[in-house]
Amino acid sequence: MDRHRTSFFKKSTQKIAPDSTGLASVTTRPGVYLYCDSHGTVLYVGKAKNVKKRVRQYFVRRERLTTKTQTLVPQISSIQTIATDSEFDALLLEAHLIREFMPKYNSIAKDDKSPLYIAITFEELLPRIILTRKTTIDSWKSHPKRAIFGPFQSGRIARRLLLSVRHSIPFCSQKQRNGNPCFYTHIGLCDPCPSLISKMPEGIGKAQLLRRYKHNIRRVALVLSGQASKVRIELTHAMNARAGVMAYEEAGEIKKQVDALDMLLTHIFDPSVYTDGASQPSHIHETRLTDLVRVLSGAGMTLTSLKRIECIDISTIQGSWSTGSLVVFTDGIPDTGQYRRFRIKLGGKPNDVGMMTEVITRRFGHAEWPNPNLLIVDGGKPQVKGALNALSGFSNIPIIGLAKRFEEIIIPSGNPSSPFFSTIRLETSRPALQILQHIRDEAHRFAKKYHTSLRSLS
Repeated sequence: MDRHRTSFFKKSTQKIAPDSTGLASVTTRPGVYLYCDSHGTVLYVGKAKNVKKRVRQYFVRRERLTTKTQTLVPQISSIQTIATDSEFDALLLEAHLIREFMPKYNSIAKDDKSPLYIAITFEELLPRIILTRKTTIDSWKSHPKRAIFGPFQSGRIARRLLLSVRHSIPFCSQKQRNGNPCFYTHIGLCDPCPSLISKMPEGIGKAQLLRRYKHNIRRVALVLSGQASKVRIELTHAMNARAGVMAYEEAGEIKKQVDALDMLLTHIFDPSVYTDGASQPSHIHETRLTDLVRVLSGAGMTLTSLKRIECIDISTIQGSWSTGSLVVFTDGIPDTGQYRRFRIKLGGKPNDVGMMTEVITRRFGHAEWPNPNLLIVDGGKPQVKGALNALSGFSNIPIIGLAKRFEEIIIPSGNPSSPFFSTIRLETSRPALQILQHIRDEAHRFAKKYHTSLRSLS
């Protein structure tokens, strides 16, 4: 079968015609779009933070298009779109599809000089992560063990990608290995440093550091191939193991890696998740919600629906410019038009519980806003109890907390004024935990964004 017409199209999430009716139905979420001709051949693959906005630009005010794009547009017979959970997902999926289909109008797929790839030299004792061109890759027939990711549109995109990844998985970018640790070692972005390892005498110490270094490189490869969930499971198991022997400082450092990974990837999936008909994105959200209902119902909570989930987060730095955020997920998907933000009015010494109580009280002072089917607060038992007190007149709204330290779900029961609490700790692979983390992280991002904007005005 022609590689440009595989069964992928039968499994894509959306196929529309390039007319006003079709364009109106395009998703506004992050994702990838593929332009196809009348034979089903892929002409162009692109990604966007908002697919609908990007695609519409090709079909309105055509006089503003480049010459190449003006040639492309009349050939487009159908458009395939694949929604993803994040812009980062879309970036990896775009590279995956360009490499698979080699579209005619993707210059990064056709120009020998332009395509830039990320490569990992697994054939070396201390593998390197390098940026390279397609012409160089073509000469690597003697290095079959090298892992290759891309192509990426520019060096800027590839470097930004690697810089983001190393905040959760430290690795080295130093070219020379002279025995001295590199600069990034001192700021925690290279640990352990291969330069230091290379000059160490043989022994148990060197073997342990070498093993750690190779683990990190393998994890980078998994993230770049769209399998960050495996990395997250490994890190979480390591975190729990250190906490189990009361090595809380080490557990806390691993937790920072997990948090950084979550912020970057927003629960990234292998690209096959988006192209495998057995597990399309629409099913992902449904699966997450169904699993969450199962978990909470099993803990004694009564839920009639999870159509609208709200989460509240507080952001404060050194006691100044404290802010609160309210994010809304509708049918398991971020509903950004309903996000709200609050500047904390509570005076005196910062008080997490007091600030959470203030935001909840102000939020439910808006009778015109729909009530949620579930309210999530970022925090543990104190924050949940504060939320219960603030919602004394809304006893029919289920409330849970998500404690960051070990991602524990805090569930209250009994008298709201003197509740009992049960704690649930799920495997990181559970869809229920994934959606809770997604919502919590989105609330954190939104609160921090508002907090930053206020400080910039001071």
